[in-house]
Amino acid sequence: MHVVRTIYPPLTKTVECCSVTYSYIITHCDPPPPSAASQLGPQQRRRAAMAKSTPLSAAKISLAAFNEVLGRYPACIQAISQDKGAKSGQKTLAELDEYRYGEAVAVFGPEKAGTKSIGVDEVKTLVEWKLRHGKFRPTLMKLVSSNDPDLVQTTVQDAIKQYRDKSDISGALGTLTKLKGIGPATASLLLAVHDPDHVIFFADEAFYWLCGDGKKVPLKYNVKEYNSLCQRSRALSQRLGVKAIDIERVAFVLMRQESGDVAVASATFDPESSVSSVAKVTPPKAKRKTADDDTNEPEPPVRRSKRTKHSI
Repeated sequence: MHVVRTIYPPLTKTVECCSVTYSYIITHCDPPPPSAASQLGPQQRRRAAMAKSTPLSAAKISLAAFNEVLGRYPACIQAISQDKGAKSGQKTLAELDEYRYGEAVAVFGPEKAGTKSIGVDEVKTLVEWKLRHGKFRPTLMKLVSSNDPDLVQTTVQDAIKQYRDKSDISGALGTLTKLKGIGPATASLLLAVHDPDHVIFFADEAFYWLCGDGKKVPLKYNVKEYNSLCQRSRALSQRLGVKAIDIERVAFVLMRQESGDVAVASATFDPESSVSSVAKVTPPKAKRKTADDDTNEPEPPVRRSKRTKHSI
């Protein structure tokens, strides 16, 4: 009796039992074609894996999951800092990050209210952090540096007083954006340093996670969008009892993982909570700034021989 079985690789085996010889003719078959995933590079495989995952929903994330992701921020920022490096004489992203979330908050936060005013050098350091932490805009630092130092100090003082006396974030933003190179996003950073528990920095990652349901939606960087971000941040803060400064960092980790900048860990995903699906949405190309766009913060322009100046 002949039994034919098809396996890979080809083999032949004969077994004798009860005076009957059984010949197993094991024939050759072609191996299955390689999967598409096996033909991808390491980074492409990582992104493909993340496409099947979803970031924790800001509306459903648990406090335990929030704290777990927050604990990953130092390693995340260190990995990005090492990848970006720094030019000779420049601070690394990790060093700038320590200033933004550590020293600046300790010096200008609510506990030190009125003891020291932020000056142009501190503003420039925060702007440098913003450029290294997020999108790089080559003309921004030059614009900020062109402000009169005394004007910077008095303007920031007026804005902070307005915020602390009236809890008027929009009014404080309006005051700060009178400075050259300071748009709503940078203005929110200056406010956030003075009240890290309640004021969130207008970062792309924070807006995507809180207002875009984890999707990279187009941004206009205006006060209306920032007010929406503040509302979502307050809601999450009240629900979990967390600080705005920590919401920023959790959003950064989750959205940077989704984009493939850092490795994804399964512990950052909560199987018991509802999650938002991640759609790869490519923001539209930014339009050149017009005279009516002074309060906006457009996307970086495509490289051309001449760049357009804009405030952020």
